[in-house]
Amino acid sequence: MSWNGNGARPPRWNVQVLVPGLPLQSCSVLLTDPHGLHIVVDTGFPQHDSILLDGLRRAGVAPEAVAGVINTHFHLDHCGGNFLFPQAWVYGSKVDFDWALSIYDSVCGGETRREVFRTFYPEATDEEFDRMDEARVLQLLQWMWDPASLGAVERYRWCEQHELGLRGVRVVPTPGHTPGHLSLEVDGVEGPYLVLGDARPFGDDEAVGYDMPPHNHTQFQRSRQMLDRFEGILIPGHGAPFSQSGPGAGRLDEASPVSQRQ
Repeated sequence: MSWNGNGARPPRWNVQVLVPGLPLQSCSVLLTDPHGLHIVVDTGFPQHDSILLDGLRRAGVAPEAVAGVINTHFHLDHCGGNFLFPQAWVYGSKVDFDWALSIYDSVCGGETRREVFRTFYPEATDEEFDRMDEARVLQLLQWMWDPASLGAVERYRWCEQHELGLRGVRVVPTPGHTPGHLSLEVDGVEGPYLVLGDARPFGDDEAVGYDMPPHNHTQFQRSRQMLDRFEGILIPGHGAPFSQSGPGAGRLDEASPVSQRQ
């Protein structure tokens, strides 16, 4: 357990799933500290805005009461609802942001689907391309993408330049699914949580075929091996929360040097 210099216990966050993760719907999570500070992690497709707003309503939180948004990465199904919180700061990876926007520009700029995959997913196999093409992933992006869904970029804070600054919440870099992907380790009221994003899209590994292939397979596997050491409650990007324990499991701030301790 970590303590600050004054001997005060770090805050315990209430962790609540606002939108359940499904194959074509990312999980949105609400973090609330003991003082009523509300943070939303991942905001879904822009066309799923009513689902996220319904989740907030059930949680008793008005959109304007959300102080900050954290994006695990900038695939559109995880950041497309950022516009719902114009008063909030947004935290994520600049590397990931620039990479993702380049994809959207290419998709909407007339490049063929195979050209886009070869440029941004150089390790994707023909089988992975065919699966994504059959699912009409890039066609969906072309239909859904609107830069306005991200809101004003001036309110964004980049993890490469700034620490998150939330006691009890630690950034865990988990590249692989995308170049700058991050996950969050949270000191929760019920115990330690790990909000995975798509570093682990599903609790069931047999379901991975429904998600985008890794941008970098080696980094993805390295991140996954690190996450498999975590003991607590895990919230995948497209599945239901589940508990994990076992030999060698523990807190990531103890097991790995990559997390940003707050």
